[in-house]
Amino acid sequence: MRFGTTPILFLLLFLNIVSPISSANSNTTFKELKNLQALAEKSKQLNLPIMLMFGAEWCEYCELLNEQVLTPIAISGLYEEKVVLMRHVGVDEAKPIADWYGKPLIKEKWAYELDADLTPTVVFFDGFAREVAPRIVGISEISLYASLIHQNLNIAYKNMGLTKQIPATPELLEQKSKIQTQKISE
Repeated sequence: MRFGTTPILFLLLFLNIVSPISSANSNTTFKELKNLQALAEKSKQLNLPIMLMFGAEWCEYCELLNEQVLTPIAISGLYEEKVVLMRHVGVDEAKPIADWYGKPLIKEKWAYELDADLTPTVVFFDGFAREVAPRIVGISEISLYASLIHQNLNIAYKNMGLTKQIPATPELLEQKSKIQTQKISE
């Protein structure tokens, strides 16, 4: 009888250990857009551009972009609410979200109206619904994609009237962040 309870105890212990880890990681991945109005308000408060990646579940290139560029950027902790507000816009999701003004918005219809229905398409906005940098449509070279995002973020800052600039690559941004952290701790 005692032997039969061991696997159950092991399973409960395992779930207790794994559950907090998975829930902790859920906030560090590339987030789905749930409320555009709230995101716009946050953009205005933080004076940061919004980067939206229009994608679909069935899109292989979207998956590649998420895995190799956007999720690593999100996980790094160097971008969200520091240099940009990033969200994924699932054009194949039927549930409406709040638009810029709080009205119901169907993502697929919005993507079509924006001419962002070819996936993946990355669009940069300010908090007032204005496009502030060139779009990135498709993937020409995945290894250069993050640098292209950095280039377009710097264009967005300029078009928003900001003096903020970020380094040309994620590696340089990470290096700059480490140097700033060292200076603070000294």
